[in-house]
Amino acid sequence: MVYQLVRPEIKTLLVEDNLEDAAMLLQWLGLGSTSRFTPVHVSSLRHAIEQLQSGTYEVILLDLSLADSTGMSAFVEISSCAPETPIVVLANQTDKTKALELLRVGAQDFLVKEEMRGEPLERALLYAIERNRIYLTLKQQSLYDELTGLLNRRGFLSLAQQQIKIAERERWGLLLLFADLDKLKRINDRLGHLEGDRALRAIAQVLSETFRASDLVARLGGDEFVTLAFHAPAESAKGIIRRLQENLDRMRARNTLLTLSLSYGVALSEPGNRVSLEELIARADEALYQHKRRKHRK
Repeated sequence: MVYQLVRPEIKTLLVEDNLEDAAMLLQWLGLGSTSRFTPVHVSSLRHAIEQLQSGTYEVILLDLSLADSTGMSAFVEISSCAPETPIVVLANQTDKTKALELLRVGAQDFLVKEEMRGEPLERALLYAIERNRIYLTLKQQSLYDELTGLLNRRGFLSLAQQQIKIAERERWGLLLLFADLDKLKRINDRLGHLEGDRALRAIAQVLSETFRASDLVARLGGDEFVTLAFHAPAESAKGIIRRLQENLDRMRARNTLLTLSLSYGVALSEPGNRVSLEELIARADEALYQHKRRKHRK
């Protein structure tokens, strides 16, 4: 009996608007000797985002010179839609500096088109997938809160600093929400720490449902939570607070045995009036304190 080796399929998104380059890359992806790539080709950022919203990919090949977006902007948009998918950047000789900059903000690798061949392309993609798998495992272990699955303090501060630099470059508005789960100590004392943990997980779910996957949501410790939203102009604050309140109300309706409430404060950083992360947290913390005072007066 002859056994055939079944090679794993690797679903690959190729984002390339030069048809000659795309044809060459698609041909090389079909010649892999150890892995079977199943590439999907799109020629614009808009179509790439549509693909990522409708399905998942194991690796993304992204050209830096698309007609509808270039360089950092294209990378940020793609990585926001697929934050856990490795991205390998395709660059021309003249784009090497841009490609190196993207490595510093999260790209797994870059390939120079003029120097590329089939076997190095396959190897680069396989290595990118494996490095990304290791990175995600380590990140999960060191940057996430074990109880809630949210970022922990270390993870939030590390990723927030990186994302703020990108936001400054792209002139995005930022919104930081600082929140406390009300009366956690009373829940622990009266109902036990298991109920307290359950309450913390419920609030974590509410915050995750309120904000987008590309935003940062973290538990800093104890009853404290923080979120950092990108592409968030000042006028978006009311909509976010309304969505948060609606999600809290739905959570309370599902859990009638334990009435949970949240105190929160919001601070903004706008393109023309930048505020440091430390100052954003301090302002949101002060707004949270004022929110608590108003609730106590009622």
